[in-house]
Amino acid sequence: MSFEKLLRAKRLRPHEPSQSEIRDLTEGAFRDLRHVQESSDLDWRFIAAYSAALSLATVPLVASGFRAQGAGHHVTVIAALPESLGPEAAELAAALNEFRALRNKALYDQPYIVTADRVRELLAVVDELQQLVLQWLAEHHRELLPEGLAGGEQ
Repeated sequence: MSFEKLLRAKRLRPHEPSQSEIRDLTEGAFRDLRHVQESSDLDWRFIAAYSAALSLATVPLVASGFRAQGAGHHVTVIAALPESLGPEAAELAAALNEFRALRNKALYDQPYIVTADRVRELLAVVDELQQLVLQWLAEHHRELLPEGLAGGEQ
C-alpha cells in the first residue's frame, strides 16, 4: 500500500530517522533471533522469530521517514514493505501477514499450535527479509546503516 494512502488513513506519521534507531531495530532483531535458538518451546520460538521479522520490516519504513501509528500497527508495517523495498517484497509481505495471523492465534487464542515446520518457514522468510533490508539500506540510506552492518553481517 502506498505511503500516501497510509498517511491519509492516519496509519502512518512522518518521522525523522536516525542511525541509532536503525541500530536499535536491527540489534533487536538479531537478539530475537538468538532467542529463537535458545528456546525449546515452538510457540515462543515462532513469536521471537516474528518479532525479529517485524523489527526488520520496520527498518525501511523508518528509513523512508515514517512510523506506523494506531491500531493494527503490525499490519501497517507489513503493508508498507512493497512501497519501501519495491515490488519484489510483495511476496515477503504476504508471507509475513500470514505469519502475523498465526502469531496472534498462538499468543492470544490457541497455544501450542505452532509446528517446527512453521518455525523453519518463518526463519527462512526472516533470513530473506534481513538480506533484502540490509541491502536496501546500504543502497538507499547508507548514512543510516549502523557501523558493522555495511556488509550485511550481524
